[in-house]
Amino acid sequence: MKRYKAFLKETWWLWCIYLVATLMLVLFVHKIFLAIIPMMVVNFFYFALVRYDDDGNFIGA
Repeated sequence: MKRYKAFLKETWWLWCIYLVATLMLVLFVHKIFLAIIPMMVVNFFYFALVRYDDDGNFIGA
């Protein structure tokens, strides 16, 4: 759980931008863009697993 907290602490602003952009697409373009939300969840867990260890320490270069 520490890796997810560390990743979210570092990138919370980016996820907020993604969420706002997705909501704008849903509201002004088409509801099909709601499919982006589960994709963002998968991306969050993938990048947290790849970039942080179990203790929440940054691994990447």
